[in-house]
Amino acid sequence: MRKLYVTIAVVALSTIGVLALGGVAGAGTDKGSTKVNLLADTFSPDTKSISAGTKVKFNWVTGKHNVIKAKGPGGPIDSGIINSTGIQFKHKFSKTGTYKLICTVHDGMKLKLNVN
Repeated sequence: MRKLYVTIAVVALSTIGVLALGGVAGAGTDKGSTKVNLLADTFSPDTKSISAGTKVKFNWVTGKHNVIKAKGPGGPIDSGIINSTGIQFKHKFSKTGTYKLICTVHDGMKLKLNVN
């Protein structure tokens, strides 16, 4: 009977410890997702603020586009040129800062993404 109480106590304390730390390793770094549409010659919205760790889904609504990082922290972002609607390019923004994303197919098509 004593072993049962000890086992229950250990499991309870372990569970409390995991919950107090925010779950399993890596938990708390994923802030969910949001969507940006690529229309005829514009990002919609063209300015957006998100939390670090958010995954952005770029959704091709019309035409031929690409998503390129022109400025901002971290490494390159390049979806490649895609000429098909319904396509989604996904990128997780982990580093804080201001990103300037452009479509090189459409001059002046840009997105300002603030990552906090």
